[in-house]
Amino acid sequence: MIIKYFRHVISALLLTFTPLSLASTPDDSFIQYAQKRVEKAIESNRTWDGPKEGPRLIKGKKIIFIASDLRNGGVYGVAKGMSEAVSNLDWHLRFIDGRGSKIRQGAALREAIGFMPDAILLGGIDALHHKSMLKTAQQLGIVVIGWHAAELTGGNSELGLYTNITTDPLEVAEVAALLAIVDSNAKVKAIVFNDPNYKIASIKANMMVETIKRCATCSVLELKQLPLDEIAAQMPKTISYLWDAYGEQITHILAINDLYIDYAVPSLESRLEGKKLTPQNISAGDGSTAAYKRIVGNNFQLATVPEPLYLHGWQIIDEFNRAFNNRPPSGYSAPVHLVTPDNVEELMSQKGLGVYDPQNGYREAYLNIWNGQ
Repeated sequence: MIIKYFRHVISALLLTFTPLSLASTPDDSFIQYAQKRVEKAIESNRTWDGPKEGPRLIKGKKIIFIASDLRNGGVYGVAKGMSEAVSNLDWHLRFIDGRGSKIRQGAALREAIGFMPDAILLGGIDALHHKSMLKTAQQLGIVVIGWHAAELTGGNSELGLYTNITTDPLEVAEVAALLAIVDSNAKVKAIVFNDPNYKIASIKANMMVETIKRCATCSVLELKQLPLDEIAAQMPKTISYLWDAYGEQITHILAINDLYIDYAVPSLESRLEGKKLTPQNISAGDGSTAAYKRIVGNNFQLATVPEPLYLHGWQIIDEFNRAFNNRPPSGYSAPVHLVTPDNVEELMSQKGLGVYDPQNGYREAYLNIWNGQ
């Protein structure tokens, strides 16, 4: 089923890139690949594609969740998902809030190790900054799992992580860039925003750039380095500079998360008042409530790529249980999901406004595993 919002775009692409002979060019293949990836990412995930088998639940475990900052929507969503999962078990879950400070996060980790729990979850905390303490935890037999604690998904023995849970940043970035290509009839001229202080941010930004370069009729006008902690102060002058340099050449602005778009919109509104052509904005990460509202209102944002925060919370509990049973991690990584005008209404109408929570039966699947069904 072709997504309704992009039907005219995809039809135009098919006409534009219809080969004159039976032989397809490499570019034709790439455009078709882009269309299929975008369509797949927009579709609602109704079928559970994660683990269906695993060890029965080991009872009576004690877990400590160390949050980078519980005011952060992503960290809070994962915490809520873990709490929901544990409410079905006899495990004890405790929270320690790092309150956005590396010093406090380090102190929280020391405190958590002192309690000698069975396991620790690092919620949004860079494991590399606490490598020595994590090694201590590992030596004490404490299982440590990260959520956004390393650049990529999976285990990391060097950092003392049994596994790290995150949506694959390379896939997130690729899908965001492919959407820009499809939306522009393969004529995108993009600005890409990055925070060079974070390796995972640079991984995503570079992937967006490289994906757009794979389209022969597309271009990246500039990869703009703008640290997250400077966005509020620097975005107005940054938009002025970019508009003076490129003007209406800019078709799309791609960013590593929604925060860039939050601060770009006021400047874009004042710059583009009364003009018909405005750049489409796409975020390769987050999925904030503000982003959903912009997408619903067609107000300077075409799409965002949210993470299934509650699902991640349930998955973390399952991964802990696998570790307690001396099993390897499941290896599951939730598929990338694009929120666009096609599906944002469905998301906004769900219980728990503003959180992407796939209705694919993951809760029942995990409970079945833990109950040995």
